[in-house]
Amino acid sequence: MKVREVILDFTSLLDIIMIILFFFILFSNLDAETAVEKSEEIQEQYSSMIEEAESEQSKWREEAAAEWERIERTDKNAVINQQALIDFDKGSMISMNLQQINSGEDFVISITNNNKKVSDVSFRSETSITEDILKALKLCGLKTDNVTIGVLTYDGYAYGTEKAVPMIEDAVKDIQKEYMNFYFTTINISK
Repeated sequence: MKVREVILDFTSLLDIIMIILFFFILFSNLDAETAVEKSEEIQEQYSSMIEEAESEQSKWREEAAAEWERIERTDKNAVINQQALIDFDKGSMISMNLQQINSGEDFVISITNNNKKVSDVSFRSETSITEDILKALKLCGLKTDNVTIGVLTYDGYAYGTEKAVPMIEDAVKDIQKEYMNFYFTTINISK
């Protein structure tokens, strides 16, 4: 029997294996680059999220501190205002009594503080009385940060009071720009 020689040629098989290996290496490299890019994007997103969270936390802390200060101021103002109301109940107030002189357009405001006469302010309906009332309030010892209650009493049936009362109210509004805690009301005693 004749022995046949079998020759195995692995060249084509090696070529195929090398081509497959080349594609695996090539695509694994591309996958690694894509993974690196994705990880960098995720890291940037995470960093921006951390910055936003820190910014929000800082903003929240500032808002909380501002709210706390507002609450403390409100509590202090409430105590001061309550004390002014207690003093008002005891008769401690600035009282202005509007009186008409003769039957003309001349008026006098008698200003008292704690039932003690401080000053009389005379005016005509055409004159500005802001400065005169302000001087009288300073004589009462009123300071810009004091909480004080003022009352204007007048007879609504008296001739000319319908002109005089709005003038006095306007003067007090001007005064309240400087004395912001000066609370003021009017009482018509003819009703």
